[in-house]
Amino acid sequence: MAFAAIVSATMWIDYFRRIDVFEREKIWPLITALIIGCCTPSICLFFYSLLHKAGIGENGKFLNDFLYAIFGVGLNEEFSKIIGVVVVITIFRKKIDEPIDYLIYAGVVAIGFAMIENFKYFSLYGIKVITPRTFYSSLEHIINTTLIVYGFYRYKLFKKGKPVVNVLVASFVAIASHGLFDFFLMDTSYGYLTAFFSIMIYLIGINFWVQMLNNANNFSSFFDYDKIHYTYKIFLRLLFWYSLTIVITFVNNIIVSDLRTSVSKFFFALFSDGFLFWVVMLRVSRFKIYKQKYFNLKIQFPFYITKNKDEDLKIPFLNIRIKVRGENYMEHIPTKYIDKSIIVCPVNSTTSFLNIPVNATITNKYLLFDDVVVYSVVFNHIGIGENNLFLLKPKTRGRTEIDGIYPVEGLYKVNNEVVDLSKVDIKSLKLLEWVYLKV
Repeated sequence: MAFAAIVSATMWIDYFRRIDVFEREKIWPLITALIIGCCTPSICLFFYSLLHKAGIGENGKFLNDFLYAIFGVGLNEEFSKIIGVVVVITIFRKKIDEPIDYLIYAGVVAIGFAMIENFKYFSLYGIKVITPRTFYSSLEHIINTTLIVYGFYRYKLFKKGKPVVNVLVASFVAIASHGLFDFFLMDTSYGYLTAFFSIMIYLIGINFWVQMLNNANNFSSFFDYDKIHYTYKIFLRLLFWYSLTIVITFVNNIIVSDLRTSVSKFFFALFSDGFLFWVVMLRVSRFKIYKQKYFNLKIQFPFYITKNKDEDLKIPFLNIRIKVRGENYMEHIPTKYIDKSIIVCPVNSTTSFLNIPVNATITNKYLLFDDVVVYSVVFNHIGIGENNLFLLKPKTRGRTEIDGIYPVEGLYKVNNEVVDLSKVDIKSLKLLEWVYLKV
């Protein structure tokens, strides 16, 4: 049981260390924060005992259970975790030197709370629940606690909103999100519909959380485009942890039942939760990395229907193309070439605008109106680009690399009269040709 709880916690600590790329926190402060987080459930239990002595609890009535879930569960548990966060930030205030640190320490305290809670659930139901406890419950704790801390520091870090309003709104949303998530899991009045509502809250919360982490990294005082190249590696790392939880569950099921039942439950878990967790792993590994750019938090699902030929999934027969939000691996690659000399090579030189490989420099990165990532490029060649702006749009499907290492880009021309690319969509731009990049 303890092993399963530790695995569940280690996964998210590993995740935090991998996204903290500019000024990585040492492991011992994180372990201290985890231990302090492990103490916070005792605060929560104390308040639960007071509520129960006062006769406040679930009684099967909709309104009572609804209010109890929000104020008895959501408020109580978030308040208990925030006490731990205050202690941790006070202890390590001199080590907190970039925005992401506040969110990481808040998340690790929440992990400690979730680890103790998970141990209890593993004791009751066995380690067969390790995957949902790791990806659902632990992540919900992290999201909501991070949201409250984000509200506390939003004005200080980003000069956005008003301090008191930020705190009140963030706290209300986090407490309501926590309470409603639990309420819909516990309430069975509407059958599968209540579970559906929980998943909706969960997915919207994940997108909120990634946007917060994204803004924190964009405003790091140590920001360096050359250090952020982790999108695909983080996804693979999360896939490893997901696979490990599945294997632990499979082995446990063999021990407590038989091979046939274990195989059946294995495939049921893959089909019931596999797609959802695939979306989650992709979303939490994708960011929009723009120096000093702040993205407003929006109520969105972590995926959307795209018409820009950059989908992650195409639904057969319906022609619906789904893209998980954030920059995918191919969209992110040119980031490492910003302010560096490259060679832009035509994929097909016989019908080429450039005709020959040309020396160039990627000067900046932009996000178009339709959420498409592009990069401005200046050609170091007389006669090219004198009256126009040229953009590179990463190719994200089909043949995306030449010789397995050179990324393929669409070369677009923009009239110099266009001054705000955030109001331009990719379909309004002229594709000149496909090119690939060499250093």
